[in-house]
Amino acid sequence: MEFRVLGPLDVRAVGGPVELGGPRQRAVLAALLLRANELASVEYLTGAAWESPPATPESNLRTYVSGLRQRLAQAGDDPGRLSTRPGGYVLRVDRGELDLTTFTELTVAGETAAGSREAASCFSRALGLWRGRPLEGLHAGQALSVEVTRLEERRLAVVEKHLRARLDLGEHADLIAELRRLVADHPLREELWGHLMTALHRSGRRADALSAYQELRRLLDDELGVTPGRSLRQLQAQILEDDARIAPKPTIGLVRQLPPAINHFTGRRRQLTEIVTTLTGEGKASLPIAAVTGQPGAGKSALAIKAGHELAPSFPDGQLFIDLLGAGARPRDPGDVLARFLRELGVPGVDIPGATDERESVFRARLAGKRVLIVLDNAADEAQVRPLLPGNPDCAVVVTSRRRLTGLDLSLRIQLGELDLDDAVTLLTDLAGSSRETLTAQRIVRCCGNLPLAIRIIGTKLRTLPHLSAETIADRLEDERHRLDELVGGDREVRAGFLVSYEQLRPDERRAFRLLALLPGTDFASWAAAAVLGTDRRTAERLLDALVEANLVEVGSPLRYRFHDLIRLLAEERMTAETSPEAREAALDRVFETYLQVGQRADAALDFGGLHQFEVAPPSPEIDALATEFARDAPAWFDAEQHCLLEAVEMAAAEGRPEITCHLSATVAAYLELRSRWDDLIRVAELSLAASRQTGDMYWTAYAYFALGLAARDQHDVQSARKHFGHCLAALPAANDPRLEMVTLLAVGVGQRYQGHYDASADCIKACLSKLSTMDEPRWVAYAKRELGILHRYRGEWAEAQQCLQEAIDEFVLIADRRWEAACLRELSVVHRELGELDSALRLGHTGRDMFHELGDVRREAAAWRSLAYAYRAQGETGTAQACCRRSTDLFALTLDAHGAAITEVLHAEFIAEQGDHAQALHHVRHALSVFQQLGDPRWTGKAQLSLGSLLNDAGLLDQAREAWRDAHTTLVSLEAVEVAEAEKAITR
Repeated sequence: MEFRVLGPLDVRAVGGPVELGGPRQRAVLAALLLRANELASVEYLTGAAWESPPATPESNLRTYVSGLRQRLAQAGDDPGRLSTRPGGYVLRVDRGELDLTTFTELTVAGETAAGSREAASCFSRALGLWRGRPLEGLHAGQALSVEVTRLEERRLAVVEKHLRARLDLGEHADLIAELRRLVADHPLREELWGHLMTALHRSGRRADALSAYQELRRLLDDELGVTPGRSLRQLQAQILEDDARIAPKPTIGLVRQLPPAINHFTGRRRQLTEIVTTLTGEGKASLPIAAVTGQPGAGKSALAIKAGHELAPSFPDGQLFIDLLGAGARPRDPGDVLARFLRELGVPGVDIPGATDERESVFRARLAGKRVLIVLDNAADEAQVRPLLPGNPDCAVVVTSRRRLTGLDLSLRIQLGELDLDDAVTLLTDLAGSSRETLTAQRIVRCCGNLPLAIRIIGTKLRTLPHLSAETIADRLEDERHRLDELVGGDREVRAGFLVSYEQLRPDERRAFRLLALLPGTDFASWAAAAVLGTDRRTAERLLDALVEANLVEVGSPLRYRFHDLIRLLAEERMTAETSPEAREAALDRVFETYLQVGQRADAALDFGGLHQFEVAPPSPEIDALATEFARDAPAWFDAEQHCLLEAVEMAAAEGRPEITCHLSATVAAYLELRSRWDDLIRVAELSLAASRQTGDMYWTAYAYFALGLAARDQHDVQSARKHFGHCLAALPAANDPRLEMVTLLAVGVGQRYQGHYDASADCIKACLSKLSTMDEPRWVAYAKRELGILHRYRGEWAEAQQCLQEAIDEFVLIADRRWEAACLRELSVVHRELGELDSALRLGHTGRDMFHELGDVRREAAAWRSLAYAYRAQGETGTAQACCRRSTDLFALTLDAHGAAITEVLHAEFIAEQGDHAQALHHVRHALSVFQQLGDPRWTGKAQLSLGSLLNDAGLLDQAREAWRDAHTTLVSLEAVEVAEAEKAITR
């Protein structure tokens, strides 16, 4: 985790920026970060978050802290990072995670190294962490404003120390312009004026130095009626006397070849810090080498040059730079480069040896005892670089290359990718010369693949061609057919840079590069690459390794690969230009067939999978073994491949392959239901329905309508669910599939129960069980028994509910399905609780909860904790019940189950009311009620209205309470729900 306060508040996890919530919650986090690893008292946090605090801020602070914990946990962070302590809270921050801590460490290191080159380097790196005014844009209270002022003062103090260190290194002439700006911004800081006077004097401008003193004297007299301090008066006297004590220190200089730093350099702060830290560390036994590798246009050269300028103070004996032309057809010869370096180091041409190995010896001897930085840009390979390395560990080397240079003994390797979205937008707006509408800028940089070269081309166009609006550019770039044509500006062209790398590949590598563009999804596994290439997995991985080495393909998670967006466009161009239609069709056949072979096996291993009926060609032994392996953890395989499968469905439909469209849609449907990916399920079902109409196959028509009805049902879209299930039932006789008919009846029955149509639900589920009596489907019998048991529970038919649920449990035990056994145990525990059998309710509830925890089923574990909370509450163990409720809330926060979270929120509201906070309790129960109403759940709408009435009654709002109870009664009586009696009792209270 990375926390940044030296600029706008920013928190980043491995997956990207972390959303922090509202302004007060952000202010609380900022205050905790400024007290990192220390107790932040409630009083301090209150003063940080509010200018005018509420009467009881503690409750609000608890809410904000809980919100922060959830945000950090959702980003994959340690839940124990933010802990509650007596009197306040402690936020744990590890070394390197917080920019303020790093700033402090570097400042201390610079002070410790006073008088050395290291001091300037440490101060420079410390100041490089600042991105603007600390906590810029954060609405905060007085306590935080005071902290911001202190931080700004600390920064200025380090600026002054850095200037002193650079003056000691003889950089007086380079500092004058910067010092002029600083004294203009901070006219009353005398130390800055002293540095300016010293820099001017050492640059041979004594009159200007004395004039600066007079300017300060007049300013102080006018503003404060005082004269400059003693140290400045003494400095003036020394300048008048031309005192040798303030003369510049002699330095040994060689060459300063670094090109100017790239304008509008943005982002890459972490990589810069890594390079500087690695190349300036003390006690180096060998030459430090940092390699920056990556795809064309990623900004490798810009980063290396920027790092070179930051490193320059640490290498005062010179900086050598050369473009090795490694991406072109004629890379520079190392011997020629050595001759050039030797001439620039002062070796007469007549003394430069002819042989490359002899030039290496002279070069290394020339650099012995020196501190020189060498920047080797655009290297072709390791062989070109090795002769150019000095033998002196006090020197350092930065090398960039499109290849990964795995054969070099490196101190640091940085694989440079695309910019973060925020940095990419910042670069674009800086280059364009004016602020741009954020959403349009995001459209542009996404089309540029967040690649710096592409963004620079477009930013320059926007600045120099005012008739082109950002919206026009964005529209053009979103047309993928012509995107690479747009990314041309002057002598910069994205396509040309990519083509150089492509043309350096061997023929089989070029073919692989082209065909990989046919794979669906944003990334792909090596077995999928083997399928499209028509080869075995080992050969495919060898070809992929070559493309990775050339930085034309990137490695993601283990054994998964991806194209950068713009490089994929080049691959598609080359595939169209250099691949025959027959070869393309054959490659697509292999891809679809392999996904069906593996996907069919994985689908059959899911709880509700394996419903579809279609034949697929027998897989090769290698694919057969992989399919068996993936089926052992089918949900995990689908998690990794679902985006590829979804795009494969789209591709099959677009390619005019209706049968494959239906087969692929059915393969992924059960997984999408498992993960509640309803929008995706609707999309593939609609494509499957359109495809089935092309073929006239009623089986696939029925299956598509079934999937559409399932998605509508679980989204509480009552009308759509009824319509789609009706079409499915109408098509089933022609489909001739009793199994699909049985499953449809069960799905319709569950949907009827969701809607509160209990009689219709019972009819459907019993019809399903009747069909199952003639089929060998023990798992589906158990599912149907469970659903019937839940229906009996909703109606208060406890004996029937208990019997159905126990029969379902017995069946799930026999087939070793622990997940659904646990689900039935939780339902049965609720029945026992309603019957007053609390000991057995708790025993069953704990057993189910433990099983869910072992299975990693967070959503159902959260529901089990809630059931335990109700049982403990009924037993009178309020403290334990509240703890279970809190655990349920925390777990639901890690899921997308808004319905389940709202049920727990009703119970949480009741606990809050028992503690006397009626306003907060009413807020929570009303929020839960709005969720149930939005989702169309009549049963929990009525139950929440019952709870609302009780809370209003306890708060003394009797009229509102009766109204809520009447609403509950109206809702529940239409369902014939067991809670009707409770509503009637409340109304007559």
